[in-house]
Amino acid sequence: MGLRDAAGMKQRLVRVGLVSCALLAAMASCTVRAELLHVVTGQGEREAILLPAKETLAPTVVVLHGATASADWTAQNSGFAESAAEHGFAAVFPEGIDRQWNDGREGRNPSVDDMAFLRQLVHALVAHRITDADRVYLAGISNGGMMTFRLLCEDAELFAGAATIIANMPAGIGEHCSLRKPIPLVMFNGTADPLVPYQGGGVGFAGKRGTVWGAERSAEFIAQANACSTTRVTPLPISSPTEPSHATRLEWSHCQAGADVALYRFEGAGHQVPGRPAILPRLLGPGYEELDATRETMAFFAHRARAAHD
Repeated sequence: MGLRDAAGMKQRLVRVGLVSCALLAAMASCTVRAELLHVVTGQGEREAILLPAKETLAPTVVVLHGATASADWTAQNSGFAESAAEHGFAAVFPEGIDRQWNDGREGRNPSVDDMAFLRQLVHALVAHRITDADRVYLAGISNGGMMTFRLLCEDAELFAGAATIIANMPAGIGEHCSLRKPIPLVMFNGTADPLVPYQGGGVGFAGKRGTVWGAERSAEFIAQANACSTTRVTPLPISSPTEPSHATRLEWSHCQAGADVALYRFEGAGHQVPGRPAILPRLLGPGYEELDATRETMAFFAHRARAAHD
């Protein structure tokens, strides 16, 4: 277990050069270096991109890309790199084998042990004093979001909070899920998602890529595990007359250890990351521009990171 570099560099990290100013335009400076982490696993060497914080032992967000995306694409396009830097977080973007994660759905390659890779990655970040073990946060998009649910079900003790974007609980994982600790969670889902159905069921255009629970059932399951006692539904104000959908925040609060759960429901929105440019909207459905899921996620994490540090 650990990070490896054949040249034996300090902390055994492979530096891959300065990240462009265009990529990290929101950062205070362009002096942050991206580093390529090599994690040795039982299935060979795996990689993750690290954008370190200015301080050691920093709060850290681990961001899991969607299927067919990549760590590099996600670092450049998801908004997590910029928002993490604004909040003083390190950001880590692991790479899935064949750009996918074994999230526990039917049809996933059972021989790929992503659980071991991600577990070792977190341990290595802590061991090398990049990350504060009590302030590791997990975010996943689509397939990465479903992998996030699997990690919570099997390794919740590694994380201080989680976020899922256009993703629901894989049905097979949920049936056997037992959280080892309360975990704060924020979710973002469109009701007209053609790939990950809001109400649950088969994933993919033909519904043959495994099955998931509905978004609200997924959120309610975590809220029940967190022993939340209060629920609230809040319509969000519509600030643009051209917005094709409206949003509602479903919130479960007064939970054990302050582990609140929130679900942002976007009526009529498709398989798009809220606040980011829509990709193939005719195929994947419309996006939602008035709320940025990445910024909401990092604000959700930063609030908890500050409380944990005080």
